[in-house]
Amino acid sequence: MSGRRASDSGPRRFEPVADALRGYLERTGLDESLERLGALDEWADAVGPRVARVTRAVEVRGDTLVVEVLSSAWNNELTMMKGLILERLNSVCTGPPIGGIRFRLAETAETVGKARKVFRAKA
Repeated sequence: MSGRRASDSGPRRFEPVADALRGYLERTGLDESLERLGALDEWADAVGPRVARVTRAVEVRGDTLVVEVLSSAWNNELTMMKGLILERLNSVCTGPPIGGIRFRLAETAETVGKARKVFRAKA
């Protein structure tokens, strides 16, 4: 046996890794998912400093942006404004449009500490 497989009938053509990766991402649909991750960086510009202080965009699942919110009051307020926020976000995002936003209450020690600083600064 020569060690060659039947599918290895001709000389191999090598391509740059960047081209191979780009092709893979396009074939699997992951290219749009990766481009949507830009919304994480563009969140603060879309919502402004007041809302950005009490929120944090944490992930994109499919076409939905997941945002942590420091309090249930802010969660309710932002949920009512979801349509407007989504419109503003998509107007500043350079990637594929975000289809929805899901707000969730943040419960980590880091965000609790951040909330205390924000609320003390208001007092």
